[in-house]
Amino acid sequence: MAKEAWMDNTHVRVTSEDGRTLYLYEVDTLGGRTCTEIAERKPDGTADAYIPAQALDDLFWGGGRRHT
Repeated sequence: MAKEAWMDNTHVRVTSEDGRTLYLYEVDTLGGRTCTEIAERKPDGTADAYIPAQALDDLFWGGGRRHT
């Protein structure tokens, strides 16, 4: 089962079951979530993070899909 850790009142980090993928979500007032970052853990302990295309679209064009 994936683990959730709240970073503050509007951001939650979800770790995949295998612990290798981290997702950072921004949570709106209705509980909808928008993924703002995905990080892949490497065996050497470092991580590569990137911003999903949808988050970039929202940044430049506004709006976006919300996931609940």
